[in-house]
Amino acid sequence: MTGHAHPLDKFKLIRFTFVLILLAYGKSGFTETMVIDDMEIFNGQVEKEEFCENTSTKWCFVSDKVMGGVSEGSLELIKNDATTYYKMKGNVSTKNNGGFLQFRTELNSHPSGKLFKGVRIKVRGNNEEYAIHLRTKYLFLPWQYYESKFKVSDDWQTIELPLKDFKKSNFYQPSSVSSIDIKTLGVVAIGRDFQADIDLSYIELY
Repeated sequence: MTGHAHPLDKFKLIRFTFVLILLAYGKSGFTETMVIDDMEIFNGQVEKEEFCENTSTKWCFVSDKVMGGVSEGSLELIKNDATTYYKMKGNVSTKNNGGFLQFRTELNSHPSGKLFKGVRIKVRGNNEEYAIHLRTKYLFLPWQYYESKFKVSDDWQTIELPLKDFKKSNFYQPSSVSSIDIKTLGVVAIGRDFQADIDLSYIELY
């Protein structure tokens, strides 16, 4: 007999194709989270320069000095037996139209076919209010971002910030943000005169 595939061979081919589809989909559509930093792997560097352009390091510390402000701060990686975390601290000043300290990272990859619904962080600090700032591929001006605020306490806590609750900073930008468009993510102390002191031990998209 020629020209006709055996029914069993057709079944094997269909089953094999189905398995390939499941494997491909499992790498994208079934992804639950996207870890941005779990502090498990670290190259021992934090970029010190104010503008932090073209940096190869994981996180970049920026203050309002890039726009003539006078806020002073620092970013440090702390390791102990219990946990590893970043500590940003300093004095936020609104003098000279300034008023922020920030450490940020670039999101250079995104699982294909997966849309995340928010940002999850594990933080502690000095009972002050901070914010997560997101910038997307559609934003070009430095004062354009999406913001969601949160308050820290003395104890470690896990906080979820839904993307639908992020507020745009400027009228001339899309009203909402999609996870697939995010280019940078920053932890920010901003908007008022105060002493910043915040620790971050984990951050992911969920």
